[in-house]
Amino acid sequence: MRIQQYELIRQLGAGGMGTVFLARDTKLGRRVAIKLLQTRNPAFTHRFILEARATARCSHENIVVIYEVGEFQGSPFMVLEFLQGQSLQKLVSGQRLPPSRVVELLAPVVRALECAHAEGIVHRDLKPDNILVTDAGTVKVLDFGIAKVLHGQDESPEKTRVAQVHTPEGAGVDLSNLTQSGALVGTVPYMSPEQWGNGVSVDLRTDIWALGILLFRMLAGRHPLEPLRGPQLAVTAFLDEPMPRLRDVAPDVPAALADVVDRCLLKRKEERFPDAASVLRALEPFLPGRYSREMRIDESESPYAGLSSFQESNAALFFGRSKEIGALMSRIRDRPLMAVVGPSGAGKSSFVRAGLVPFLKRSGDAWESLVLRPGRDPLGALASVVAPLMNSSDSLAQDLQEHQRLVARMREEPGVVGTVLRGRARRERKRLLLFIDQFEELYTQVADPRERQAFTACLSGIADDATTPMRVVLSIRSDFLDRVHEDERFMGELSQGLFFLTAPNQEGLRDALVQPAEMAGYRFESPEMISSMLEHLNSTEGALPLLQFAATQLWEQRDPARKLLTQQSYIEMGGIAGALATHADSVLDKMTPSARVLVRSLFLRLVTPERTRAIVSMEELQELSRDTVELQLLTDQLVQARLLVVQTGSGATGATVEIVHESLIHRWPTLHRWLEENQDDSAFLEQLRTAARQWHAKGRDSGLLWRGEMVEEAQRFQRRFRGELPQVQLDFLSAVGSQAARATRWKRALVVGSMVFLSVLVAASLVALLVIRESKKEAERQAMEARQAQEVAQQSLAVAEAREKAQLEAQRKEEEARRKEEEAKGQLAAAYNDLQRTNGELEGALRRAKYAQWRARVAMKSSDKNAAAARRNADAARRAEERAIRMAKDLEKRLLEEKERIRRMEDQLGKSGPVPSLELGLDNNT
Repeated sequence: MRIQQYELIRQLGAGGMGTVFLARDTKLGRRVAIKLLQTRNPAFTHRFILEARATARCSHENIVVIYEVGEFQGSPFMVLEFLQGQSLQKLVSGQRLPPSRVVELLAPVVRALECAHAEGIVHRDLKPDNILVTDAGTVKVLDFGIAKVLHGQDESPEKTRVAQVHTPEGAGVDLSNLTQSGALVGTVPYMSPEQWGNGVSVDLRTDIWALGILLFRMLAGRHPLEPLRGPQLAVTAFLDEPMPRLRDVAPDVPAALADVVDRCLLKRKEERFPDAASVLRALEPFLPGRYSREMRIDESESPYAGLSSFQESNAALFFGRSKEIGALMSRIRDRPLMAVVGPSGAGKSSFVRAGLVPFLKRSGDAWESLVLRPGRDPLGALASVVAPLMNSSDSLAQDLQEHQRLVARMREEPGVVGTVLRGRARRERKRLLLFIDQFEELYTQVADPRERQAFTACLSGIADDATTPMRVVLSIRSDFLDRVHEDERFMGELSQGLFFLTAPNQEGLRDALVQPAEMAGYRFESPEMISSMLEHLNSTEGALPLLQFAATQLWEQRDPARKLLTQQSYIEMGGIAGALATHADSVLDKMTPSARVLVRSLFLRLVTPERTRAIVSMEELQELSRDTVELQLLTDQLVQARLLVVQTGSGATGATVEIVHESLIHRWPTLHRWLEENQDDSAFLEQLRTAARQWHAKGRDSGLLWRGEMVEEAQRFQRRFRGELPQVQLDFLSAVGSQAARATRWKRALVVGSMVFLSVLVAASLVALLVIRESKKEAERQAMEARQAQEVAQQSLAVAEAREKAQLEAQRKEEEARRKEEEAKGQLAAAYNDLQRTNGELEGALRRAKYAQWRARVAMKSSDKNAAAARRNADAARRAEERAIRMAKDLEKRLLEEKERIRRMEDQLGKSGPVPSLELGLDNNT
């Protein structure tokens, strides 16, 4: 089915208002949602379209976008942006939420109301079903398209009527009353006193009442008038009976927040908040992070994590990820197995440890978290987590034996772990979260694929269904995601729960930088200082840990007297670049001498001759050392130290490695010294890398080996270079040297052979001289005979050439005659076509002349009806007849001339065949 340019795909839902379809926009190539209302009332359709178009003026990130409204087969429809997520009704499902989470979910709703109210639009049906939380964590308010538009006039109390008195929550809206004159739109549990027909007009404060009901239900877990239902809720209209106070129902809610909710639920609308902006200002102090900021931490402890991951214990200092946490919270309820996927340095471990886990524990449910890293013995690490939950023995030896038996049993029965954990969760009436941190260690440190598959089989047995109290979350670097497919079952389950974590945006980085300092009672000396740090990290991969590291260094140089992080300290430590260079030296100092040599080769490979960052594949870096395992471990160590960044390549390029930031090239003295020492060889090394790669790719073709001056340059390079080279480059240089050595030996052998050959040649010449003298006379005689034979041959050749030239000339003349004949035929055909065209033109002209003569005769006959007019018409007819006669004579003359011209041409080209005659069909009258 199609509605204009929209092709319906499937039905998404249906209710009292109408039906919602998923559709595709065939013009713009995007998916949309189409709400088709179930009415054919022309008055309602007209009003609905006007109101929806007015609502489309509300352009806000928290209001669903209306693309188009119109009418289809007498029913109105609305085209909306297609959003994937779940409603607030399904997300909350009657449970209590922590205050910070409630405010985080409803603050975007208040911002949407603020935008709509500024356009004079009241929603009037605000409820959990009309609020959608997308998979990305964005909150969207729906159904503004059916709101009543206020044109600066209040609704007349006399016209007020009640809608949906008997409609349960979520059942929709009665279309018989919708937007008709004086009708009210609403859902019973969320209707304000003025919507119940108490003689008070409806305005924007009606939405503030519904917002208060939402806040109350999410904070207390029930409706304020519980257990009243349906028509019983009409007590809302009794202005003298106040609503229950939130602090009486939920005393653990902060008093200031409870006061905000109670003010929203004052029955006299004049006593409520005047607008949505006032509600937003009242709620902002309770947003995640801002509410925590009222907590103070001891300034003897750094509020920043540095290069380490955040832990659950310092969750109050974790900022900038609230939107992503909300998105993962909404998905983890339906997915038993989730993977947080992102590049190195995106903060995956901190996101789960200090973000997701504390949020789950504050969500109202009892949660317990278990954390492990696979390491070299993933089954052993999992057994160490599970064993304490089972019956423990009295001695350490028995514990070790039990641990080994458990590992062996897990290999044979991978479902045993899930059985133990689910039993623990049911006994304790808790929900368990198992977090596998740095899941890529399963592939970097475990060589046996059977060991890896045994571990993933255990995880599949733990997270096997969404109805269980178990959830498994793992963090994995994006460049290792393609390794998971070796266990097809595990990959199939994990692919449905991928959560991609990107780097924080500018606002998130700013919160992560500023708010921890404020919690410790400190502030940055100037806004420019903050902007400089954020700008420096704008194009940096792994920006979050670098920011935390620089902030830690800045914190150590703080000014306690003024409670400032000063600009001078930032300058002295060299900014983020200087702090990073100092950190790089500290990492290098902890390495062995052999590892430093390899690090030098690694960093030199990652810098171009133009002193910029080079992006090099992991496969190419493995050429730097014969021990690929050592190189892999060293690379991982530098990645963990935030000096290198590993990124997933595109296509078949695999993982790539690069230096974390350009400033290391210019501001790290050690690397600068390495580059200066290697300056003379940098250009040659680039040529060597390219040549060796091509040579190896072509099956080590000897034709691609260097020759000439490049061989001498390679020999000079080998004498002066003291660093390590990849094995392919060493093999290439060795092959070049071997080929040059073979060429030298061949030249020497050729010289000696030439000398021996010359000696033999001199001796043979003396012997042959006598023979030559005897043969000279014979040669002279034979030469004379040859000259005579040559003269005879030359004479024969001249005769043959003359004969051939005559034949060629005859052929040329014959071709010329044939060409002229073809041209004559072509000219005759063209002339014939011209005559036919002229004949047609003459016939047309004669027909027009006949028609003109006929019109003249008709004009002469009609002149008898009116004498004065007849004379004028007769003169005009005569003149027209004379012109026609002259034209006919001219045409006849031209025809005779054309016939004469044709006759002459026939005489000239008589041999080319007869020319068809032209019959014009002229009569005497013509």
